[in-house]
Amino acid sequence: MIYGSKIVSPLNIGSIHWNLPNMVLIAGDGRNVGKTTFAIKIIRHLSKRKGVIGIKVSPHIHNLNDDLKLIYRTPDFMVAEETARSMKDSSLLLQAGAEKVYFIMAKDEFLEQAFSIIASRLDHDIVVAESGGLIELITPGIFFFVRKKNDQITKQHYLKYQPIMVKNGDLGFDFEVERLSYRNKHITISQVE
Repeated sequence: MIYGSKIVSPLNIGSIHWNLPNMVLIAGDGRNVGKTTFAIKIIRHLSKRKGVIGIKVSPHIHNLNDDLKLIYRTPDFMVAEETARSMKDSSLLLQAGAEKVYFIMAKDEFLEQAFSIIASRLDHDIVVAESGGLIELITPGIFFFVRKKNDQITKQHYLKYQPIMVKNGDLGFDFEVERLSYRNKHITISQVE
């Protein structure tokens, strides 16, 4: 990590599994299925009651731009804090009401190391994360899987984690985010009346 001018090497993590009952984790069946839009709706709803931290994970490492405050970087992953208002997914989470948004760019085999950089910062607030890969490392409070309404599921490997399926159709999502609440450091879903 970078602290002033001092660089500290990342820990040799091994295999850690985090239990984060305060996290809503959102994966999806590919690109442009509505993951970010769904995350925005959740953040807007939950941030009315409690602070929310957003996380956006990308398996592709891009050049760092001035909109991101670098937290940690290696040749294999990067962790940054989003600071700008733009049309990038991480910025949209910030604009939706998240107090902070962390952007992780990491190849799958380095996601555990990258996530460990911010993990200690996540236990006091609600966390809304957009990432498929994190389900391998985390037991979230709620795990959503977003897909287009009439499409076949192509990312079948997520189904073993028993996500709540959310269909995105012409009229929006078939899950009402107003059913989500936060009590005793846990994300919960109320029953439909």
